[in-house]
Amino acid sequence: MLDFPALSAAYEQALLGSVVPFYLKNSPDMRCGGYFCGLSDTGEPFDTDKTVLQIAGQVWVFAKLYNSVGASDAWLQHARQGAQFLYQFAHDNTLRCYGTVDRRGRPVAPALDVCTDAAVVIAYCQMHRATGEDEWAMVAKQLLADLLNRRNVRRVEQARQLDGFRVLWHLSEPVAVLEALLEAQPLLSEDDWKDAVQALLDELLNEFLDKRQDVLREWILPEGAYLNTPEGRRLNTGLTFRAANALHDLANRTGNRKLAIQASTWTIQLCEWAWDDAMLGLDPWVDQKDSPLPYPDWKQRYAQAHLEGLAALFNAHLYTRHPDAGKWLQRLHDYTLAHFPDTQNGGWHLALSHQHKPLLAVKATLDVGCVDLLKPLLQSWLLADQCAKLKPVGAVRRVGLAR
Repeated sequence: MLDFPALSAAYEQALLGSVVPFYLKNSPDMRCGGYFCGLSDTGEPFDTDKTVLQIAGQVWVFAKLYNSVGASDAWLQHARQGAQFLYQFAHDNTLRCYGTVDRRGRPVAPALDVCTDAAVVIAYCQMHRATGEDEWAMVAKQLLADLLNRRNVRRVEQARQLDGFRVLWHLSEPVAVLEALLEAQPLLSEDDWKDAVQALLDELLNEFLDKRQDVLREWILPEGAYLNTPEGRRLNTGLTFRAANALHDLANRTGNRKLAIQASTWTIQLCEWAWDDAMLGLDPWVDQKDSPLPYPDWKQRYAQAHLEGLAALFNAHLYTRHPDAGKWLQRLHDYTLAHFPDTQNGGWHLALSHQHKPLLAVKATLDVGCVDLLKPLLQSWLLADQCAKLKPVGAVRRVGLAR
């Protein structure tokens, strides 16, 4: 029997006692604004370029903490520093987002997909909730409408393309857009929101879903065609868990229990496929056909994947009472809390070898950083707290019989 109050306390301590203080202290660029996106193990900046996606994620995290945990002025001020930097420097003259800017905010590289725009939408929506300032809502709506339109046009064009180079679609994009729509729901009309969400749900369940094995593929050809290559057969552990968490949120809002059960099934199944019984921990990728994986880092352990898995398992227990969720929760919790916290410098290690040794002397890079740890940690804390309040299975039935 899981002790959910103890689990909730463990994640609260990990979040507020270690990870949040590390980024709150070391991330802000007090001279040029925004945040440093490359931080060493001890919090020293080693890269002055800044990725818009990582800055947006950090804005969301600290505004979300302010909105859902407690009204700390330090958290809101931290979020505002990043949001103002984004508003001033992250957009071109059509509002579309750059991918990378330099320390002063000058564009360095374009965004390669709409995931960056989606992250900025999410950040602005959370800032609107935290401050009540209408300008955040207005720019979020405009940016969301533009990215949805651009993405739909591009998908149609790519699906009609008969020759030329191979085009692949990646699972991260519909997941990021779905997350943006969930954040922006209060800003949209009910019909517009439902139509946009349904289109994404159709994409996930009819294109990315392999219905024979009931699992989400990471890479597909346009309109869901199968690709028999290592990329086409690859299942991304952390990204699948992240998709399951977004779909649980959607299922809870819409009352779609079938969707919640499906997301729980993917979560448990991928835990079973990706767990390394010999060395412990989750492999970051799985090949659908058990073919060799030609990736040198496929046995590494990533904090993000384990934390997203914990949040997905809490969701599975909370919304479906999946019979195997508790077993995997305990197993994943024990491994994650034992190996990823950095007891010497504070914060958490981003990656470990399969012998559980830290691989990188960094706490944030241009690709992985604050949001990848804080978001699922926060979700796990809040979900564990909800699970602690659940009545035991059968309790309601026994009361009914007694009457």
